Amino acid sequence: MSSETDTTHVDPKQLPASSFTDSDLARIGLVNSAAENSRRLVEYALMVGEDQAQAGDYVQQAKVVYANDSLMGDAVIAERVRGTSWEVIAEAAGVTAEEAEQKWGGTERRWRRATPVTSVHRKDPGFFAARADEYITTDKPRVHAAVRRPLSASLDAATHLTGRDVAAADRAFAGAPVCPSCSH
Repeated sequence: MSSETDTTHVDPKQLPASSFTDSDLARIGLVNSAAENSRRLVEYALMVGEDQAQAGDYVQQAKVVYANDSLMGDAVIAERVRGTSWEVIAEAAGVTAEEAEQKWGGTERRWRRATPVTSVHRKDPGFFAARADEYITTDKPRVHAAVRRPLSASLDAATHLTGRDVAAADRAFAGAPVCPSCSH
């Protein structure tokens, strides 16, 4: 069992912005993007369910919800930060590696060049990690409460407070065995 599941709680808002790694920042951005897309889909479902729409609203709102490619861009960034190749990303997306790099390579480069001045996630990662924690641990996601744990429990920035093994967490995040001698 990974020590990431320890009960030590860290308030990510109290951590200095400089303590968040690229992996932390990419994951924070991805969770916030997923949560925002989820909120949009809930609003869409409510509009349809409550029949509050005018003629054409169903299609117009669906177009708005799905026109935003930020979730895919954030997912690609998180994969690239963890070392995933363009070939693997391309296979998952159903495109060629060249098409994947052409479509999302610029998004990745912009993300890597971002600074606290140009990126709200880099300026105040603790705020966005706390926001993600709140979203993940409330009743909004349809996940059994017993398996929920906050994003901040697995952030590298909390390592110095929890004593978590960052190298093991990085191996687990990359899908590699955590323990060299076993399959954890």
